[in-house]
Amino acid sequence: MVLFSPVAGWACERLGPHRVLVGSLGLMVLAQLGAACSNQLWFLVAMRALQGIACSATPPAVQQTLAHFWPRHRARMMAAWASAIGVGQALGLPLGGLVADLLGWRAVFGTHALLSFVLMLLIARIVPAAPSGRPPLHISGMLTLVIGIGSLVGAFTWAGQQGTPAVGIALVVAGVVGLAAHALIAHHNPAALVDPRLLVERRYLRSTAAAGTVMACLGVVVVATPLHLGRDHGMGPETIAAVTVALAVSMTVFAPVSSWIGARLTPRAVLQGGLAALGLGLLTLGWVSTAGQATAVAVTVTVVVLVVVGSAIGAVQANAALGVMRSAAASHGAALGLHNMLRFSGLACGYAWVAISFPWGSVFVVYAGPVALVLLSFVLLLGPPAAPVDERAGTAGQG
Repeated sequence: MVLFSPVAGWACERLGPHRVLVGSLGLMVLAQLGAACSNQLWFLVAMRALQGIACSATPPAVQQTLAHFWPRHRARMMAAWASAIGVGQALGLPLGGLVADLLGWRAVFGTHALLSFVLMLLIARIVPAAPSGRPPLHISGMLTLVIGIGSLVGAFTWAGQQGTPAVGIALVVAGVVGLAAHALIAHHNPAALVDPRLLVERRYLRSTAAAGTVMACLGVVVVATPLHLGRDHGMGPETIAAVTVALAVSMTVFAPVSSWIGARLTPRAVLQGGLAALGLGLLTLGWVSTAGQATAVAVTVTVVVLVVVGSAIGAVQANAALGVMRSAAASHGAALGLHNMLRFSGLACGYAWVAISFPWGSVFVVYAGPVALVLLSFVLLLGPPAAPVDERAGTAGQG
């Protein structure tokens, strides 16, 4: 999923987001059915890899489609999109666990295959096609980018699996070399995937950093919270799923509200407020896990804090998506793919952080770890404002 996001973004621009989205859902159906029928681990892993490739096409395809058909309503469209993905991200793990507990793990893949098939038919018939373009395919730039970011994410994941340090160090070195090579290759290259100057423009950079940060925090919360409630409070899958609904509902409800607030203040102010609330919420979850309250009290406080955390994540996701779509880089499918690549990287690193830190025994450390990312993103937002936006064109102006 992480590795193929820039390729998927480029394909959406070249072939059209409608074709890519329908094709990716078809691939998802086949991969899910294959996983449901698998009898060997290697085949199951291969099917999961295909699912990741299929998933990588969804965000850039949806973003490009929404931006084309509703250019004057970007704020509302991105808020609706953030609400939708928030539901899936927050409910996927607990509901998957519930289905697996009731019907077995194969039913998880079978259910997803059916839902993907229905969605594919609906999109193919109802959603209109947006126009495609002729962006060049810069193979060396694509490969170095994939190697660079993929290796760094792989190193963190490898550490979470407690792999040998030598392999982790090699992955870090490969990642650094890959990104350095990409920067050299892309610099002043007319065939580059995206002009590197567009990627460091304030609005794009800040929005991408904020989106990756909240995804890392979300990954920590959706994995660590069920583990903590099950291990330390003896709760079962059904009860855990009921508790984590608070996260999904608050993400869904507050994303559109944050869009309204951003229109009256500024999206950057909403990003700053959302990040501040998210950091405080994570620290509070960590404190609750170590305070030694009775189960009923701990669960009640956890639900309240999950509402705050979910609202913060929804607000940041909606306004970060809006910021990216307002940037000059938004007209490049590969730039949208890179944005989503870094979002997915944040989620993968959140999962890996839980794998690294949860065995230490201190749940406070698990929740407090991503607060460092929150602080970095918050500091990044403190700089000068980005260029003004021409809403008719949907990109940053030059004034």
